[in-house]
Amino acid sequence: MTAHAKGLWNKAIQAKTIEKKVKALQEFLSAVPKHKGNERLRAQVKRKIAILRLEAVEQKQRKAGKGSVDWFIQKEGAAQVVLIGQTNVGRSSLLSVLTNASPAIAGHRFTTTRPVPGIMNFEGLQIQLVEAPALVEGAADGGAWGVQILRLAKNADGIVIVLDLSESPKSQLQMVLGELESARISTRKPESHIQVTRLKESSGVHLMVSGRLVDCDIEDVHKLLKEYDVNNATIRISGETRLNDVEDALLESTVVYKPTVIVANKLDLPRAKENLEDLRRAAADLPLIPASCTTGENLHQIGRAVFESLGIIRVYTKEPNENMHSPEPFVIRAGSTIAELAKRIHTELHDNFRFARVWGSTAKYPGERVGLGHALGDKDVVEIHAK
Repeated sequence: MTAHAKGLWNKAIQAKTIEKKVKALQEFLSAVPKHKGNERLRAQVKRKIAILRLEAVEQKQRKAGKGSVDWFIQKEGAAQVVLIGQTNVGRSSLLSVLTNASPAIAGHRFTTTRPVPGIMNFEGLQIQLVEAPALVEGAADGGAWGVQILRLAKNADGIVIVLDLSESPKSQLQMVLGELESARISTRKPESHIQVTRLKESSGVHLMVSGRLVDCDIEDVHKLLKEYDVNNATIRISGETRLNDVEDALLESTVVYKPTVIVANKLDLPRAKENLEDLRRAAADLPLIPASCTTGENLHQIGRAVFESLGIIRVYTKEPNENMHSPEPFVIRAGSTIAELAKRIHTELHDNFRFARVWGSTAKYPGERVGLGHALGDKDVVEIHAK
C-alpha cells in the first residue's frame, strides 16, 4: 500500500465516532488501487463500512426509542443458537416443533421478518433457539436483512443451518456457508489465534509466536506490520498461522468460530432421499440431521447434535454427606477442571480447596477423591471439601 493509504487506515483505526470511522474507511478505499491482489482487502473494508452504517442507524433508532430493539434477543438458558437458511426451508416449522414458540408459518416466501426466540429442552437443559429471517445471496454485503442476520449468528453461541432436502440442498448449503464466510464466521474451528494490542506509548513492536507460521516467517510478519504502520503494539500469535490471518487481525476482521449443525428438513418429500447423499459429501465433517417437521422423523436427534456441537457439559454438585445432588446443573465448557468449577461456584471455595469427590464417567470408582486438576465430564456429580 502507499504511504497515503496507510495513513488513512490508521486514521480509521483511531476514529472515535462511527461517522468519522466510515468517512476514513471510504477515503482509505479510494486510496487502495483496484487490482486483483487487493480484491480481498477491498471486500473486507466494504463489509466493514456496511456494518458501521447499520450501527449508525441502530444508534439513531435507539435514541428515538424504536426499531433496533426488535433485532436484539436477550440470551436465555444454557446457550443461544440461531436458525438460518433460505426462505421456505422450514425454519419456522422447526422452531415450532422443537420449542415453546408459535412463529407464523405460511407457504409464501419471507414470512419471518424479525428474529423469533423459543426454548428447546434437552434432557433437562434449556437451549434457546432463535429463528432468523431468510438469508439471501449477497447478505454479507448488506442485501435484505443480511447484516442483521449475520450479526445474530456472530453473537450467538452456535448455528443451525436449515435446508430443504427436496430443492437442491447442496446449492443452499454452499450459499449459506459462502455468506457466513464473507461475514468472517467460520463453521470449523480456526487453526490460529491472533491478538493485537495497540499501545499508545513509544514501546515498539513486541511479536510473540507460540505456534507455527505456515506460509511466512517472522521477517514477513514484521514487514506486514510495517506496511500497516504498526509501530507500537503487542502481537500474540498461536496455532497454525498464515500471513492472511495476521492481516485479518490488523484489519479487525478476524474469523469468529461458531459450532454448526445442519438440519436437512422435508425428508418426507420426493427427491429428498436421493439428494441426501450428495448433501452429505458437501457437508463434509459438519453434523447433519435429515429430518421432517411433518412426520417427526429424526427430530429427536437434533437436541443432542446441538448440545454436543456447543462443547458444553452439565456438572451437578452435592453437599458432603448428602445423598442427593442439586437439581440444576452447572453448565461449563467441555474439558473444564475441578478448579474451574470451584471458581465458578465461589472464589473462596477455590482458595480454600482441600479435595473433591467425583461420581460419573471421569471417576475411576464412585466417589473418587481428586484434586483441582481433575477434568470433568458430562453429568458428573462433584462434592467439594474446603478447609
